[in-house]
Parts: sequence; C-alpha cells; structure tokens
Amino acid sequence: MLPSDLGAPQLDASKKTYRTYLAFPYGVLTIASYLRRFATALGQVEILDLNLPGEDKPEVRLARKLAEIAPDIVGFSMSYDVSYPWLRSMAAAVRQHDRNICIVAGGAAITTAYDEVIADCDVDACCYSEGEVAFKELVDADDVTTALSHDPWVTKIKPRAVPVYDDLDRIIDVDYSLVDVRAYSMQEAFSPFTKFSASSKQFFIVTSRGCPFKCVFCAEPSFHGANMRYVSVDRAVEHVASLKDRYGLSVLTIYDDQILMNKPRAKEFFAKLAPLDIRVEMPNGVTLSYIDEEMAELMKAAGVDTLFLAIEHGSKRVLKDIIRKPIAYSRIKPTIELLQAAGIYCQGFFVIGLPGETRAEREETRDVILDWGLDWASFSFATPLRGSELFRQCKANAWIDERYLPLGALDMRKYVIRAPGIDPAEVESFVFNVNLDVNFVHNRNMRVGNFEVARRAFKELVGRLPGHAFAHYFLARCDDLLAGDGSVSYRRYEQIVGESPVWREAAERFGLENKHDDTATSDRPPAGRFRYPELRTHPGV
Repeated sequence: MLPSDLGAPQLDASKKTYRTYLAFPYGVLTIASYLRRFATALGQVEILDLNLPGEDKPEVRLARKLAEIAPDIVGFSMSYDVSYPWLRSMAAAVRQHDRNICIVAGGAAITTAYDEVIADCDVDACCYSEGEVAFKELVDADDVTTALSHDPWVTKIKPRAVPVYDDLDRIIDVDYSLVDVRAYSMQEAFSPFTKFSASSKQFFIVTSRGCPFKCVFCAEPSFHGANMRYVSVDRAVEHVASLKDRYGLSVLTIYDDQILMNKPRAKEFFAKLAPLDIRVEMPNGVTLSYIDEEMAELMKAAGVDTLFLAIEHGSKRVLKDIIRKPIAYSRIKPTIELLQAAGIYCQGFFVIGLPGETRAEREETRDVILDWGLDWASFSFATPLRGSELFRQCKANAWIDERYLPLGALDMRKYVIRAPGIDPAEVESFVFNVNLDVNFVHNRNMRVGNFEVARRAFKELVGRLPGHAFAHYFLARCDDLLAGDGSVSYRRYEQIVGESPVWREAAERFGLENKHDDTATSDRPPAGRFRYPELRTHPGV
C-alpha cells in the first residue's frame, strides 16, 4: 500500500502555503490495520511511504519493494489532486514490474475524480469513498475480477459505485507498528501554545465521518456522505489512552469535520479526555454554533488551548447566499468572547474571492474580524476543488482556465477563479494585506495588552517562516515591551526588508519603522486605514 502524496518542505514566506513536516499516512494506516484484524486470507500487508526521504528515487524504492515481497495487490492512496502525476508514474512502474499485479487506488482525490483516473491511468479499479471493507473483500476474494465488480469499486466496465461502510468502532484502532513512528516529524497547528519539540509525540484521530452541510467550496460530502457516523466515546478514548501508554502521546490531533455537531457526545468525549493530561487540537476547524459555556470549559479542561473556528467570511450575505454556511451570525462575537473567557486562543478561517463576493464585503470581513476580537485569522483563496459545488460552477461557467481542469493541474497556492466582477489581482492583494493588517498591525493581543501571548504567537511564526518580516518586527516590539530589548529580532527584520522589495513595500505601507526605536509603546505602530484594492498585487502569506 503506497501513499503517493510526495511533497517537499516549503519555507518561503512569500508563498501562501508551506509544509515543514512529515505526517503519518493515516488513511492508509486505517486500511492496513483493518486488514490485519479482519481479513481472513491475508498473508502479508506492508506500507511503503514514498513521502519519506531516502537516498534512492521513489521509483527505485518501489521497484526494490516489489521485488522483495512479490505482492498480489498494490494499492495507492491519493489525497490531493497535485499527486496525480506520481500516481500515474508509480502505477506504470508496478505494471512494468509484473502485469499480473492487481493495482487499485483510493483516497479523497480518487473519490472525486475516479472517472478521470480510470480513463487515464493504468489501474484496475478505483475505490469510491471509504476503503476498509472494500480492501478486505478484495483480499479475501477467490477471484479478484469478481471482487472488483462489486461496490464500492469502479472499473472501466463498472463506471459507477456507491459507498460501503463499516461500524467505525471496528476502524478506530490504528496499528502504528505498521510504520516506523520515529520516521515522522509531526508538527502541531499554528498556536502560541504549541509544545512541539523532539520529545513531542503527536498522533491523529478521526472519531466521526460525514458532513450534512453543503458549503460551496467544500468537497467533504463527496467523501463520506451527508449522514454523520460516530465512533463510540469509550472506544475513542480507549484508543487515545493506548497511544499514550504505548508511544507516549502528548498531542492529539482530531481531524473530524464535525466533532461538535452531536453536542452531548462531544461533551462526554472531552470530559473523558481530560484525565489523560494531553494537548488537544482540531486544525480542521469547528462550527461555532455548537459551542456553549459548558462546551468551552470542557474543551479547555481536555487540553484545548487553541480553537480553529470555521467562520469562512465576515459578510452575512456571503455566508448565507454564496457559501450556504449554517452559522448563527449573531452568535459569532459572543462565542469568541466565551471561548476567550475560558482561556482558549481563537483563530478564524476565512475564504476570499468567491464568485459573487463584492469588494465591500471583503472590506467588511476585515472590519468584523477586528470587532469580533479574534486572536488570529487565516485567509485562503476560494479554490474550486473537485467534488465541490464551486468546482461545478467554475467549470460550467468557464470561470477557471482550461489549463487547471486536468487532474493534478490545479495550483492551490494561486487564485485561479475568473468570475465576473472580481479582479484576481485585487483578491490576491487583499489576502496578502489583510493578513498583515489584522494579525500584525492590529493584533488583538497587542491591542489589549496581552504582550506575552502575542510574543509567543510571533515567535512560533518565526520558527515556521523565518523569512516573515512582520513576524520578526512585531516579535521585536513585544520583546521591547516585555524585556526592553528586541534588537535581535529587529535586526533580522531590517535584513529581510533590505533584501526583499515585497516586504520593504509592505513595511512602508503599514508605517513600520526602518530603524530600531527603543520608545516602542503598546499603541504603536499607527493604526491607519488601508484600501487594499488600490494596492499592487503581491503573493499571499
């Protein structure tokens, strides 16, 4: 079973996305673990993670593994469209090695593009949606061809399928002995309270599948369906406890899409996690409509110090009529306040550049973020992902260049939508500048005097993006205010703006000093009002 999502670290602070760690191949691990427990005809199951660095090229490592174990079935996992060129080349390498090997592919990106993969790639079948039961039945089958004629497999002669599910209690126990846990360098999501270090032990968990909502930019309903299915609370907690006992888990990353939707279950889950004394994060984002004071207190007691809120936009109209986000707009600010009262750092997710969105509504988003008092805000370009309604709209209306339509061609670091009434350069400029505005120049914790929290956030960001000029500048400000000397960070800031025209122009625009000023005060730098659409285009950060 071979993950094909190869990637390289990205530390360039002028790019919108970056990756600085290697994550466990969680989806592949769930299937391999399931096979070990329930497949009756299984001889051997191995995971070859081609994301891991090695002296040899992936093709060479793959060929060596094929010769070593002589598999009957090879499965590829593809989570993202950008991995498709690797899938094609790796599948071709398997076919060249032995044409009798059964080659199958699955994963989120396969589910949303199985017809394209079947038509273009030399695989025998694609798995639609979840793969645990499908792979078990394939392994146990007397005849592979017959097994692939059943759901949820899609083949050239069987072009459609429906999902096949199992009880999630039978899936939750991931067997990490299938991989070398020492080979993975997990990194917690951005927060001033991360505990990431060489001694940290971070693991994933998914305790539910499905999402009943239909946000325009989201493909999740295509993966697991609209109905929610849950692992029982006790089984989930048992699994977490076993990871702590066996591997020393210290950070739990929950990747549910709707962890809070069943409020009684969520409250029970957090209450039972609390005695484990671990840090808990939910970087996918949560729907704040399900948060009340009790939920906030239970999450905090369980080890949640930072919460990512999937707000998506500051305009009520955009949320309701374009995104179709089921969120109680009037509850956003009170919910943020009660979370902060419980000691939880609040980050908000925002999507910019949706067809139908206006310039005024983008400006409104900037204003309400400051009014709501979010500790941090993350901005993403609206991206037409396969399987989403946004992709269907963009394709049907020719709002996306044809060069981005082939599988694997979409560049998620760029704004690619070309809808009427939206200037792409304006969107890119806004995303770059609003991030600097609300997170740095008007940082909430600096505004209210929480300089230590602000300092920890800037220090964490410097560690992730050492070329981020504003992070160094405001870290220097915090050091000035707390200890009286921010000269080290300020010198790094000066070096960056001296070498980068992009950062130099941004610093001038927002009124940042170009020499060290020991008289820094809490109300500096000046809080000017900026009109982003008039600015030139810059890459997002």
